[in-house]
Amino acid sequence: MSVRDKLKALRESYIKTLPAKLNDVNNIYSKIKDACHSDADMANLHRLVHSIAGTSASFGFKEIADNARQFEQLLKGIIENNKPIDFTALAEIREYIVLLEHHINNTKIVDADAVKSHAVLSAHSSDENSVKKVFLVEDDPHLLQTLESQISHFGYKVMPFDNIDDFKMAALKEPPDVIVMDIIFKEGEVAGIEAVSEMQRYFQKRIPVVFISARSDIFARIEAVQAGGEAYLTKPVKIDSLIERLDILIARKEIKPYRILIIDDEVELAQYYAAILEEGGMDTKILNNPLNAFDALSEFNPDLILMDKYMPQYNGDILAKAIRQMDDYFSIPIVFLSTETDIDKQMNAMRMGGDDFLAKPVNPEILISSVSIRADRMRIIRSFMGKDSLTGLLNHTMIKEGLDAAIDRARRQKGVMAFAMIDIDKFKSVNDTYGHLIGDRVIVSLSGLLQHRLRRTDIVGRYGGEEFAIVFSDTDVDNAMRILDEIRTAFSKIKHQANGSEFYCTFSAGIAGYPAYDNAVDICSAADKALYEAKHSGRNKVIKASEVEWKS
Repeated sequence: MSVRDKLKALRESYIKTLPAKLNDVNNIYSKIKDACHSDADMANLHRLVHSIAGTSASFGFKEIADNARQFEQLLKGIIENNKPIDFTALAEIREYIVLLEHHINNTKIVDADAVKSHAVLSAHSSDENSVKKVFLVEDDPHLLQTLESQISHFGYKVMPFDNIDDFKMAALKEPPDVIVMDIIFKEGEVAGIEAVSEMQRYFQKRIPVVFISARSDIFARIEAVQAGGEAYLTKPVKIDSLIERLDILIARKEIKPYRILIIDDEVELAQYYAAILEEGGMDTKILNNPLNAFDALSEFNPDLILMDKYMPQYNGDILAKAIRQMDDYFSIPIVFLSTETDIDKQMNAMRMGGDDFLAKPVNPEILISSVSIRADRMRIIRSFMGKDSLTGLLNHTMIKEGLDAAIDRARRQKGVMAFAMIDIDKFKSVNDTYGHLIGDRVIVSLSGLLQHRLRRTDIVGRYGGEEFAIVFSDTDVDNAMRILDEIRTAFSKIKHQANGSEFYCTFSAGIAGYPAYDNAVDICSAADKALYEAKHSGRNKVIKASEVEWKS
């Protein structure tokens, strides 16, 4: 279903709920007319009318929204000033109810375009997850074959060319995502640069280029920059440096969608916000009962909370303060949505724990922008707190938290998960032979390979030193072993360079999972024992915990 169709369906669903809401309003009015109402009845009436005003405005029902907003202001004055409801006030209340009923009964469903501003919705392409194509142009057949093999290990589709003419013909038919181009060919000392300059004129959009060359002089570098080169690597080409540049140039490291928890008792309005944010590339979870907020926070782990201010049982500002008192969510952004225009009340909500206050109806562009900016800032803060400085992977503490969460989720859903521990073989020898700087590059190379080969839902971390850990969500041990064995094979083929020499590395791994082990301590211990077995039975292999148990 398209976004337009989804929004139209939500509008139709919402308008069908209004007669029931109007009936609730009339029931409270009857109590007021009979002078048997309570303060709670007045508060409920205000909340009902406030909800109708905000939600109707969001769905584009202007006459209903305007009438409800005026009605809300009347009720607000009565409640705040503690006024007795005399004959005049009762008549005003009745007048607003009659008008509200009239507008509801005479509202017609029109196309979803009546809700202004849906033009924003549709910016995300569908090919984000496609394999990226690299055109590799190099006339040295040995280097061409070596680079093609090395780059392919990291998940790129490599098209090799040993001459400029074949490259040009292929590029005209189907342009690549990135070009890796040598500079010196038989046609001349800068033939590669000239070929790129020529071809860029034919492409609809500029293709990023990485130049490689035995030349390191400033003249070659300047000409490469003038031709639009984004990177320049001298031979012998270090594969980790090349992959790092490719990742940066074509954004291979995908940004995970922001996770937004929407807390709103209005079902249709919550779905409306979710549709807009999801079209903006975000993941959402809707919560209509605020009493379930703590469970949702633990299960969904949102980057931001979007919350209505006025809800039954507990208002948003009270819920925000309760969330803020939990250490794990002290810094999570909370954005309130409300028709509330009283600055003092808005500021009080902010003091209770809110970060922003958006007035209903909120423009979709503003909603997406406000939410994404704050969610991104939260991601940055979290990354500083939980990332390993060398690799950018999660640190030991965060990987343990991810393991706990994955086990809890598998237990709740009666599902499966797997946990792997990895250790680079003979890493001390690498450091002793080539130095710690080269050792660090080997670590970075493996971290990059893991990030490329694993799913977004898998959690990858540096456990310490040359050790890594992976949490495979919704994956049994056998499948996790198959995936990790493929990565092990690819890593063993990556060529590392140091001081003019070349060498290869391997790793060993141990895997355990839920439900065979039902807590983090046992899973870690079992995976560690399996890793020990892999290291002491020849290295360069992946072993399951069950194999160790069978041997013992």
